Amino acid sequence: MGWVSRALFQRAQEQAYFVDAVNTLAQGRLVPVRRRPDPGRRTLLGAVGVSGDTSDNDEICAIAGIEAAGLKANPG
Repeated sequence: MGWVSRALFQRAQEQAYFVDAVNTLAQGRLVPVRRRPDPGRRTLLGAVGVSGDTSDNDEICAIAGIEAAGLKANPG
């Protein structure tokens, strides 16, 4: 969809019916990813997915893992 996870979460909070409809069309395989980096940003190296707690705690865990690998996180 070209949205960062944070934006998709916000949309889900405000319009849950929209996200449910899109996920139905995607047969339950909705995975939010950024389509392309903004101009001037470094090249996208990869992505990290974390699930199992609140979105905020999942993000904290993902950032900790990225930083433990010696990289810099950009949570969007």
